[in-house]
Amino acid sequence: MGYFPNGTSGMMYEEQYCNRCVHQHRNDGGCAVWDAHMIFNYKECNEPNSILHLLIPRNGISNDECKMFIPK
Repeated sequence: MGYFPNGTSGMMYEEQYCNRCVHQHRNDGGCAVWDAHMIFNYKECNEPNSILHLLIPRNGISNDECKMFIPK
């Protein structure tokens, strides 16, 4: 699952993917994938079968592109 060690890391990921994605609707509450990571990351990070591992996968020490990412 995506790992964001600090706010800057999260903001950089949002800028790279979320802000350019059709699923990002700030006026309608934002993205469900991003929200799930922000709400459940501590609980789900050690659960090998968590859906969060599939949505924003890790690649070594970095986060890969969100599987729901579709450029605007």
